[in-house]
Amino acid sequence: MDCAFSFYSHSRETPSIENKTLTLRSCVGLAPFKRRMKMRFLGRTCLIVLSLLPAISTQRGAWRVVGSDQPVIAYPGDDVILPCHISPRLSAVGLEVRWYRDRFDTPVHLYLNQRDQARRQDRAYQGRTALPPLALQTGDISLHLRNLQPSDRGVYTCLADDGSWNEGGQTEVIVAALGTQPSISMDSTQGEQTRLVCRSEGWDPEPEVIWRDRDENDVTSLSSPTVQRDSQGLLSVSSYIKIKQQSNVFSCLVRSKTPRPDWESKLHISSEYHMFVD
Repeated sequence: MDCAFSFYSHSRETPSIENKTLTLRSCVGLAPFKRRMKMRFLGRTCLIVLSLLPAISTQRGAWRVVGSDQPVIAYPGDDVILPCHISPRLSAVGLEVRWYRDRFDTPVHLYLNQRDQARRQDRAYQGRTALPPLALQTGDISLHLRNLQPSDRGVYTCLADDGSWNEGGQTEVIVAALGTQPSISMDSTQGEQTRLVCRSEGWDPEPEVIWRDRDENDVTSLSSPTVQRDSQGLLSVSSYIKIKQQSNVFSCLVRSKTPRPDWESKLHISSEYHMFVD
């Protein structure tokens, strides 16, 4: 019991039974008080801990890394920038900055101890990447990638680490490919209406297919496209459109979604279904 220590005498003289009784009564009266004090102390401790949590959380998560929500689309041989920055803006000069794809331990680019670590870089990227020093001072950790290769397509992760906290963001790179000039042919199945088919292959990303008639009217809404990806990861597109048995001219335009030349083919159809391709 809590009262076991209540018989301790504060004087050198042996306390009387009456004093002991008073002491015991005092002890009995103190027990609830001690429990209340203990509860108050615990409650106060909890409040202190809870009040400190937001401050600690804010300190650890005071900054974050932001990648790009839009893919970077470019062609082989192009120089590109993979966007990534620290928010709010703060200097990244003293941080570890790591860009990697599938393997964390084989970085596309590694900045550590305020210098680039070329020896630890993936060989496929050696001599083609850079983190401009002036940009690092403003929290811009965007990766500059030169001479883009078809094998560079994929998702890249940028990671910043200050030794006690790290954050990462992602940016996708699409290495575009301009496909072949489209070909138009007649496709008819017994018992079905005759169709024209426009085919083109070797695209990335998926191109836009536009059909026009003799009067340059857009008749794409009458067509039905199909897209397939080949073993090299490139896209083949086929677009079908039904035609009537009358003389007409149809053109098929396959347009890249990036600013590059379009491919167009025309098919002249006579009333006797003789075809002439431009």
